[in-house]
Formats: sequence, structure tokens, C-alpha cells
Amino acid sequence: MKYSKLPKNDRILTWVLLSLTIVMLIATMISLILFRYQMHLANASDVEGERIYDKHYALIVDDPDDPMWDSVYEHMLKVGDEKNAYVERFGDNLATTYPKADLLRIAIESKVDGIILEGEETDEITALIYKANEENIPVVTVLKDCVGSKRVSFVGINNYSFGNEYGNLILKAATEIRTNRAMEGAKGTEDIVRVLILLDGQPLDASQNIVYAAVQENIEAAGDAARKLIIDTERIDAASVFRTEERIRDIVQNSENLPDIIVCLNEQNTASVYQTLVDQNKVGQIYVIGYFDSETILRGIERRGIYATVTIGAQQMGTYCVEALDEYVNTGYVSDYFPVDFSCITAVNLSEYQKRGEEHETD
Repeated sequence: MKYSKLPKNDRILTWVLLSLTIVMLIATMISLILFRYQMHLANASDVEGERIYDKHYALIVDDPDDPMWDSVYEHMLKVGDEKNAYVERFGDNLATTYPKADLLRIAIESKVDGIILEGEETDEITALIYKANEENIPVVTVLKDCVGSKRVSFVGINNYSFGNEYGNLILKAATEIRTNRAMEGAKGTEDIVRVLILLDGQPLDASQNIVYAAVQENIEAAGDAARKLIIDTERIDAASVFRTEERIRDIVQNSENLPDIIVCLNEQNTASVYQTLVDQNKVGQIYVIGYFDSETILRGIERRGIYATVTIGAQQMGTYCVEALDEYVNTGYVSDYFPVDFSCITAVNLSEYQKRGEEHETD
């Protein structure tokens, strides 16, 4: 029986296909070997770097992406590491933004050993703190308290003293403005200084109400220096950065009576006001009294675009929160209140403040 040979072109095609199949098989085997090797290295690295903690604490704040919390959290991790407790920043870098109440529920359901919570004077948050207490999960409030709840301790600033500091800065800025007008020969209304205080959009925030009341009391006590100070307030919803910047831009561009001084009680508003003044070429026309010490704000002070800022002790706050929670977990007892220091930064003491910060980083 005779077998017919394949045509030459078909034989060539068959060899080409066979060769390609062999090459693909070899490539696949090499890829599998490399993949298994990489997985082995990754697993070995994980095992070497793995650490098992005795306690798991959750940090829950209004805005997890607020740069202020970066520094605070850094110190929480450091102190937690010393106490064999891992502090997790709930809600950070998630694809979906969860309300603070939902993050609190997740922490409770996760059976964490303790919660550090930026407080809020609402029935929902108060009820959730009660629920955490019933589950034997202690809650320490930070920066803003939740009075009447079952939180075990509060770590934060003295809002009355904080407001007094802002009042002093407003009076000093007003004095400078009047002096500058007198030197420029302004007539008529040279003594009238308009002040705009930007408040958060949450009217139930008792801490800001106390700060504002202290500002008013401090200014009223100044007598003659305060009589021609016109103080207005504007509530800005910090939930949307775009809406915040849009409203601030509207204030700067379209106000019939442009404020001489703008006071910001959070970092976001401070940065937005400064950037808007830069964009509108109005740096130096309005005195900005801000909050916190981010790089943007310190650069604004250096360039005389921000008159002053009041900042909290981030290292102290982070340390106190973990220490308070850990003390309660270990003993069942803890102090009801841990006061955090704050400081004022101006162009005069900026270099000294930055030098102190560099020294802390090297410690």
C-alpha cells in the first residue's frame, strides 16, 4: 500500500505550527517556574516581616484623607508598636467612601479591641458608642468629643483657650491693618475692619461653637479696639472639596464688602482660601488666619500670603490616644480628659518652629 506524501507547502506549514506549539509550551513552563519562584519570594518575605499583635485598635475620623491625620496616625502607629497593638486607619484609601457611622459599625462588628473616634454630637454616633461599650469595646474620642456618650476618655484641645488664641490674632491683625491704612493716608473708614470666620457646615459641632464664643468674648473684652470690628460667619460644607473652593472663590470675588481678615478653623478651608488669593492675585490684600501646619500653609506664611496659623500637637495627640485606650484595655481605668497643646505660627517664629520639627523627626 502506498502513502502519498504531503505537498511541500503543507509539510512546511505543519513544521511551523509544531515548532510554534513547542515554543509556546516551553514559554508557558518557564512562566510557571518564574511565577512559582516569585510567589516563594513573596511568601518568604511575608513570613520574615510578619508580626502578630496582641491588640487591634481602629482609628475612625470624619475625613480619612485629611493630611492632618497623617502626622497623628504616624505617632499612633509608633506608640501602638511599642505596646504591641496595631492601629488601623479605617476608611483610608478605599474606592468607596463610607460615612463615619458605617465605619464605626464595621469596627464594632469586627470585634476590634478598642476604637479611637473623632467625636460628633449626634444621636446616631452616641448610640453606636453605647453599642461598642455593650460589646466591651472602649471608645476614646479625639479632637471632637461626644458628650453624654459612653466614651472612656477624650483627647483634644481646650476649645475655649483655642478661641482666645484666634481672638488675639484677630486683634493683632486688625491693629496692623489700621496702621497700614494710616500710613497710606486712608480717610473715613480707616478704623473699620471686617472679619469673616469660616465655620464647618455642621451646626451641631459644639467644639466650634465654643471656639467662636471664645473669639467673641476675647474681642469684646478689648474695648475700643474691638468697637469697629465687624464680624460675620459663613458655614461651609467640607464634604466636597470642589464646593468648598467654589464658595470661597465666590466670597473673594463677589463680596460687596470684601473681608479684611478671613479666619479658617480647618486645614481644608485654610489651603483653599490661600490658593484662591494666589489665583486672584489678592495675596496681601486679605489677612488669613488659618489652622494646622501643612507644607502648603507653612509656605503661605513664608510668602506672607497667610498671616498666622494655629496648630495642634499632632505627636502629642497620637501618643495620648493610644496610651489612653491601652491603659483602659489593660486596667479598666483611664483619665476622662487628656489636654493637647497648640501653638501659633507666624512669619516671626516660622524658622524656629520648623527647626523644632526637624529635631523631633531625628529623635
